[in-house]
Amino acid sequence: MRHYRSDSPEAAARIVAACLLSDGHVGVDELEALERYGMEARLKMNRGQLLAVMQQMCEDLTSTAYLNWGDACRLDPAVIFCLAQDVKDWRLRREVLALCNEGAHADGHVSEGEAMFIQLLRSAWQMPELPDLHDSMPLRRKLKLVPMRTR
Repeated sequence: MRHYRSDSPEAAARIVAACLLSDGHVGVDELEALERYGMEARLKMNRGQLLAVMQQMCEDLTSTAYLNWGDACRLDPAVIFCLAQDVKDWRLRREVLALCNEGAHADGHVSEGEAMFIQLLRSAWQMPELPDLHDSMPLRRKLKLVPMRTR
């Protein structure tokens, strides 16, 4: 696998790309969700640049003789751990995790592969589980929570 400078936009984008691919495909809805969520400001990378990093990652994974395309989408936990080590900055780690979550939820369903990837990434970075804001939205509506007024 090619090397990217630590904490570089490419290193961070490769993790997001790997998360998106962990269910076997990347849909336009996922890419649009990342753009709406501010991917360019968060990663300093636009859609075209993300797709280029994704293509490079796929080339790296499939160039190994024992892998086929189906295997490439199921990254070994050790590979996820190695990718995670390329992002050391805590702020950038939070941004990457937020983008992974946003991309995983974009189609309204988090696949087993996406959930496992995010869990392994959190573990590699020793980051605690946070409540899933996507799942809490219906609860907020049921409870009819409204913003507090300021004086």
